[in-house]
Amino acid sequence: MGNIIKKIGAFSIGPIVGAFLGLITIPLITYFISPEEYGRASMFTLAQGIASMLVYFGLDQAFVREFHIYKNQINYLLSNAICIPIGFVIIVGGGIVICRDFMSQILFGSTQEYLAVYMLAIMLPFMVIENFAYLTIRMQEKGLQYSFSTILLKLLVLIITVVLFISYEKSFRSVVYARALAEIINGIFLYITVIHTQKLSLRFMDAELIKKMLKFGLPLIPAMMMSWILASMDKVMLRALCGYEQLGLYTAAYKIVSALAIVQTCFTLYWTPVAYRWNETKVKKENFEMVNIFIAVGMSVLCVMLLLLKNLVGIFLGDDFLQAIRIFPFLLLYPVMYTMSETTAVGIGFSRKTYYSIVVSAAACIVNIVCNFIFIPIWGGTGAAFATGISFIIFFWVRTLISRKVWWKFSISKYIPITLVLLLNCYMHTYLYGMVPYALSFVSIIFLGAMNYRSLKWGVKQIKKYSRGSRSI
Repeated sequence: MGNIIKKIGAFSIGPIVGAFLGLITIPLITYFISPEEYGRASMFTLAQGIASMLVYFGLDQAFVREFHIYKNQINYLLSNAICIPIGFVIIVGGGIVICRDFMSQILFGSTQEYLAVYMLAIMLPFMVIENFAYLTIRMQEKGLQYSFSTILLKLLVLIITVVLFISYEKSFRSVVYARALAEIINGIFLYITVIHTQKLSLRFMDAELIKKMLKFGLPLIPAMMMSWILASMDKVMLRALCGYEQLGLYTAAYKIVSALAIVQTCFTLYWTPVAYRWNETKVKKENFEMVNIFIAVGMSVLCVMLLLLKNLVGIFLGDDFLQAIRIFPFLLLYPVMYTMSETTAVGIGFSRKTYYSIVVSAAACIVNIVCNFIFIPIWGGTGAAFATGISFIIFFWVRTLISRKVWWKFSISKYIPITLVLLLNCYMHTYLYGMVPYALSFVSIIFLGAMNYRSLKWGVKQIKKYSRGSRSI
C-alpha cells in the first residue's frame, strides 16, 4: 500500500503546488483587472481548448491505449501518433492568422487584437508537443518528472503575468500573453527533455498502426466536440446573453472549484496508466469496483466539505468577485462526477468501443444546451452553473451504464443516494441562507460514511492484501 501512496504522491506534487501557485495568480489577476477584462482573458483559454480538441484526431488517446502493447517501442509508437497532429496544427495556426480579424472579434470583441491572435497560432505546435510529452511521462508512471514540468508551467504563468502587469499594462492582454509565452517555453523544455530523447523518425511510419490508432481515436472526435460543448457552452452563452462581466464572475467561480480539480487531476494522472496495466495483466475486476467505491465516497465528502468552507473563498477574491461564491456550488459537480466516471467507465476503453463516447457526450450535451438556454437568462452565472452540474450528472450515469453494458455488471446501487446527496447539498448552498445548509452538510458527511462503512473497510483490507502480493499497483 505504501507503494501506491508513494506513486500517487509523486503525481500529486505538481497539481498541488500548481494549485498553490494558482491561488497566488488568481487573486493577483482579479485585483488588477475587472471581471469584464477577466472574461476576455478566459476566451483565449476557451480558444486554446477548442484547438486542442480538433488537432489530435483522437491519436493522443490512441497513444495511451496502445502504450503498454508497445512499451518497448515507445519511439515507434510516438512517431506514428504525433505526426498527424503536428502537421494539422500548423494548418490550423495558419488559418487562425489568415482569419485574424474574425478571431479577434469573436474572442475579444474587437478587430484590433492581432498580437493575441498571433500568439494563439504560434503557441499551438508547442501545445501538441507538451501534451504528448505529458502522456509519455504519465504512462511511464514518472510522477516526479511530470510534477516538475507542470509546476514549471504554472510558475512561468505567474512570473510572466507579474512582469507584464508591472512593465506592460494591467489588462487582459497581459494575462493572454503570459499564458501563451509560458506554453511556448514549457513546450520547448519538454521537447528537449522528453520528445527529443525518444529519437523519433519518419522511418518508423507504419500505415497499419496509424490506421489502427485512427480507428480507435476518430470516433472520439465527435465525442470530444460534444464534450467541449458540455464544458464550454456555458461560457459561450454567458458571453452572448450576459456579457463579459457575468463571464468573468463565472470564470472566477470555476477557479474556486480548483481544490476538487486538484484531486481529480492527481487521481486521473495515476489511474489511467494503472487501469490499462491492470486490464493487460488480468487483475480481478473486484479491484476496479473497490477503486470505484473509494473515489465516489471520497469525492463526495470533499465536495460537501468545500461547501462548508465556501465563505473562506472571499479571502482570495476581490470585492468585485464576491458574487462568484453563490455561483460555484453546482460547478463542484463537474470534477466530482467526472472523477467518479473515470473509474466506472474504464470498460469503454478496454473494449475499444470508443464510439459509445459519442452517445455519452451527446446525452450530456443536449441537457447542457437546453438548461443553459432556459436558466442563463433567468439566473445568469448561477443558471449556467446549474446547467453544468446537471449535465455532468447525466454524463456520469450514461457513461457508467454503457461501461457496465460492454464490460461487466458491477453494482451501481450506492451511486443513487450519493448523487441525491450531492444535488441536495449544492441546491441548499446556492439558494438558501443561514445555518440550514451547513447542518445538512454535516449530516451528509455522517450519512455517506455510515452508508459505505462496510465497503470502505472491505476496500482497505483488499488494498493491503493486494499490496502484499504485488510490488506495485
